[in-house]
Amino acid sequence: MGDASAQAAAAMEQILRQLQAANNVQRNEAEAAFNAAKQQPGPCLDALSTLATSSSDEVVRAAAAVLLRRTATELWEGASDGVRIAIKQRLLAGIKLEPRPNNRKKLCDTISVLGAGVVAQGGWPELLPVLFELSKSGVAHERESSLYIFSQLTDYISAELEPYLPTLHGMFRNALTDSDQTVRVAALRATCAVLNTVDSSKCGTFEDLVPLMLHPVAESLNGNDEDSARQSIEMLIEVMETEPRFWRNHLPQVTSAMLTVASSTTLEEATRQLGLEFLVSAAEKLPTACRKMGNFVQSVIPVAMAMMLELEDDPEWYTKDDDDDDAIDYTNFDAGQESLDRLAIALGGKAVLPVAFGIIPQFLGNEASWVHRHAGLLAISQIGEGCERQIEGQLGSVINMALQRFGDSHPRARWAAINCIGQMCTDFGPRIQREFHAQILPALILVMDDSANPRVQSHAAAAVINFCDEATPEIITPYMDTLLKKLLLLLQSSRRITQEQAVTAVAAVADAASAGFAPYYDTFIPLLKKVLSISAGRQELRRLRGKVMECISLIGLSVGRDKFGQDAAQVMDVLVRTQGRGLDADDPQSFYLMQAYARICRCLKEQFIPYLPYVMPGLLEAAAQKPEIEVLDALEDDQAEEEEGLETIKIGDKRIGIKTSALEDKATAVGMIACFVSELGPGFMPYVEQTAQLMVPLLKFFYHDECRSSAASCCPDLVKCVAAHGESANAQVQQLLAFMFPTLLDAISGEPDVEVLVVMVEAVGDVIDAAGFGVVAQMGELLPRTSAVMAEVLQDRLERKEERAVQAQEDGWDEEEKEEAEMEGAKDDELLDRVGDTIESVLRAAGALFLPAFESSDEKKGIAPLVQTFAMMLSPDRPSNERRVALCVFCDVIENGGPAGLAYTERVLPAMLMYATDDDPDVRQAAAYGIGVCAQFSGDAFVRAGGEGGLAPLAAVISHPTARAEENELSSDNAIAALVKMLEFQPNSISDPTAVSQAVLGYMPIKGDVTEAKVAHAGLIRMVERGDQTILGGSTLNNLTNLLRIFAELLGTELLTPEYASRLVAVLKSLNSQLPADRMQAASQVLTEAHRGKIHSALS
Repeated sequence: MGDASAQAAAAMEQILRQLQAANNVQRNEAEAAFNAAKQQPGPCLDALSTLATSSSDEVVRAAAAVLLRRTATELWEGASDGVRIAIKQRLLAGIKLEPRPNNRKKLCDTISVLGAGVVAQGGWPELLPVLFELSKSGVAHERESSLYIFSQLTDYISAELEPYLPTLHGMFRNALTDSDQTVRVAALRATCAVLNTVDSSKCGTFEDLVPLMLHPVAESLNGNDEDSARQSIEMLIEVMETEPRFWRNHLPQVTSAMLTVASSTTLEEATRQLGLEFLVSAAEKLPTACRKMGNFVQSVIPVAMAMMLELEDDPEWYTKDDDDDDAIDYTNFDAGQESLDRLAIALGGKAVLPVAFGIIPQFLGNEASWVHRHAGLLAISQIGEGCERQIEGQLGSVINMALQRFGDSHPRARWAAINCIGQMCTDFGPRIQREFHAQILPALILVMDDSANPRVQSHAAAAVINFCDEATPEIITPYMDTLLKKLLLLLQSSRRITQEQAVTAVAAVADAASAGFAPYYDTFIPLLKKVLSISAGRQELRRLRGKVMECISLIGLSVGRDKFGQDAAQVMDVLVRTQGRGLDADDPQSFYLMQAYARICRCLKEQFIPYLPYVMPGLLEAAAQKPEIEVLDALEDDQAEEEEGLETIKIGDKRIGIKTSALEDKATAVGMIACFVSELGPGFMPYVEQTAQLMVPLLKFFYHDECRSSAASCCPDLVKCVAAHGESANAQVQQLLAFMFPTLLDAISGEPDVEVLVVMVEAVGDVIDAAGFGVVAQMGELLPRTSAVMAEVLQDRLERKEERAVQAQEDGWDEEEKEEAEMEGAKDDELLDRVGDTIESVLRAAGALFLPAFESSDEKKGIAPLVQTFAMMLSPDRPSNERRVALCVFCDVIENGGPAGLAYTERVLPAMLMYATDDDPDVRQAAAYGIGVCAQFSGDAFVRAGGEGGLAPLAAVISHPTARAEENELSSDNAIAALVKMLEFQPNSISDPTAVSQAVLGYMPIKGDVTEAKVAHAGLIRMVERGDQTILGGSTLNNLTNLLRIFAELLGTELLTPEYASRLVAVLKSLNSQLPADRMQAASQVLTEAHRGKIHSALS
């Protein structure tokens, strides 16, 4: 080492020692000195690498290695080639010479981080060969170091490693059977890292290593090294999460190993829980394979339920004023309970219920052990969601099983029984409320008398909340007197938990009863306002106070503003003052306050507008808060325990943590603002600009789905708010559209969640509807962009569909997994519907201006034009929902696309004629509607396209014996409407108009499809007005009786627009004045008395 290098190393050693000082001033000086040293990258890195590998002080070596890792990538480009070569040589030599395992690991981490940055660029060609050589070393720690570096590097150089996969396979096979346990664990880490990183198709290369990958777990446990065993199982779980197919052929062997771990009561809880977690992950990732295994469910469910028995009767449980049971320690009981829920959802009721119900009755019948009864009852709660369809068939007996335990001798078993009923009210609503209220509510009311056990009392109130979520006013009303008297008593309890649940239960009853709560208003509101007043400023009562806010606002919403208005000002004053005093970040009142504002807004409507200046600033601030993100060092030793409410993910050598509680508060505030915009309309105008500035960026807020959904649903309401001010606001609407629309389209293009995508696509259509033709016509380049994004959405949908089909084929999906895939497919089907609706909105607003975009492809992304995509959907081999949406889209093109749109008639009408008698009633409806559109708008093209061929299929639809059945009514209605349009607009296409008109009049009026009814009835009235002989029945008016019947049934209904309601009365008066009195009387004679009365009223 030269003099300059030695001096630099000595200076750096001084800095490193000073960084360890307890004195803040010294540490700050050292940090400043280090930052100054970094200005000379080469000497800085040279000094750090020298100290990290050759200092005699292990503390200095450790500190130098950490700082070298943190700065190497940043400073690398500033170092000379000579320094870089020296650093790489020192590091590789250092892992051989370093005697301390912790320091050696730090050097390995440094090599990994540096290698990640330079190997892919060819800056360290010797690294991989050296590591392969080290893996064969006779020194165990050198073999371990090599494998550890591979495990860290894989994330970054997976492409560079692919040519070496056969070599890696051999290396891992040898290392997994190494004589040294630390090497075996390192080998498992490296193997798992490769499996988690390389392409899935390459993972099969390593499948024969599965039995060897289990050895480090078994050997660690045999050596009482549970820390290493847990690390090993965690690695295996990660591979199950990322590459589940890797395990399929070895699932029985792996399951057996993990069952042994999970069921071994001599092991530590954390170890057993990881064994169970692997099994549950397997069920979630390989449900079909697990079900087909035969004994998987029969083996895993008993282990999970056995863990639920590991529960002490802790005296603290009885005195705790918190029903969440969120103990700091995650126990075996918690693991067993959570696993049952996940197993049932993953594997389904057919597999889980027989096994669970083979054990649960035994547990419930164990009178000597309350923990068995407790576990049995909670097991029913846990499997309910996943076994919903199977339990539905025996719901009554399962409810009775739980209700019988309301009188259990042990309070915790009673609590579990109540919990079971409460959860079932959620899982099986609204059927359970409708059919079993007479058993459940009296039992809950009775158990509220258990004053010796406030936890039981309060949980009964909590179950009432669950029940009320799906209860109608008719169901809840008969119980309200008794129930509310009990809850009123619980409100006066000395236990906070009882008060809190009672307040929320009153709120739930009010919500369910709606206006039926009015008689109890004067009993509860004064008491609740008093609680709100006396609890102000008391830290221990913050949550109770929040629940009182919730209760008052729900009661107000239920009884309406006429009743609540007398107290609204006083309540709002208290809420505004509470917010004005400032709330701590963890104050539960914040959440309740925002929800209460939204409910009171919905109740008061425009009367809420004066409160906006007090409410909006706080809401805007809460909605605008940045997510609390921490970037932590994933490779750092002695990491602090993960902070509660902080979710972390590992990305490379960093851990990214985000505070979920702050995100929830943000999402709530965003939702509340969206509610205000929707409810207050034009009254929200002063806040439109601020809200748009907030909401539009949130369309891409990928930390929280609800924020994106709320922002998307808010966009159309903001446009409506401005557009409501009339044409004078068109410029503002245009400005608002220009600001939000491009971002909304970009957000759709990058949105990963289908459910959020549905909301966003719907928002596009709603924004266009709200803006109107005048504004949309000026959108220019946004129309092609809209078309391209919709085409991209449909392309992605098709790819997801094809991917599910491939997976089903490759994995041999069973019935349960196919049903789950159908649920995913249903989301995509809803997305297709929304795309169709959005295209209708665009065509309605932009008309022919949109067609060039509709017919253009996105060449950059290789996505077909919309017209081609929908044309392909018309193929008979496509699913019915695709054919339906395609028919609707082309109807919109013809109806709204001007001359260019009408040109589609000859291309699309043949498909409409073919599908008019389709087996699917929705397809028939769309086809019939389309025939009517073509008849109305297409002129001569209707005949050229064979429109007269529509008579036979339309007649077949309306003459079918089940034409008026509920499932067929809409398609029949549209067939009649199409025939009316043919009679009115295409009479020359009808060979026997008399027969058609009689068939139409025999069916009318249309009652199912109200929208099309108004159109068809208007057409009928127009034809009568102009004296159409076909409709009237010739000069002898043979159809008069039928016409009078139809008119009588239309009078005073929503089946006519106001204009045509007036015109109908005029038609009746005209007929009455022009026809002989005896002719009208004779025609009326066969009508019902009610019909004659309605006509008489219209005439008078």
